Amino acid sequence: MSRPVIFDETAQDTYLALIASGVPLGDAATKLGISRRTPNQLKNRDCGFAQRLAAAKTAGTAARQAAPRPLIHGRPATYNHHKCRCTPCTTAASHARSNAPDRKHATIHPLPAPQPPADPTKFPVLADVV
Repeated sequence: MSRPVIFDETAQDTYLALIASGVPLGDAATKLGISRRTPNQLKNRDCGFAQRLAAAKTAGTAARQAAPRPLIHGRPATYNHHKCRCTPCTTAASHARSNAPDRKHATIHPLPAPQPPADPTKFPVLADVV
């Protein structure tokens, strides 16, 4: 008994259509009920599929950029969910990670105050020489 073919020509065409419409790779694989690795493995074995996938990715990028809903920049969600890597989004995501809930209430141990030397040194210091 052999394994059933789940990523046949019909599934490949559906996957590529989803990618070309702007759906992320992982979401398209989940909608088809396949692993995200399956198309990547096929891409490495089949040059024709690799070319079709590259064209679909290019079309998907154009579709996402022409989306009717503009992205709101400067938010961690735009960095995380929409994969925007502009400076305001990167800064917001970095700041959100530094203020993560597990770090907000961390106990801060201040350094002890410096203590003056207990014994005067037997070596001359510059103030004594001048």
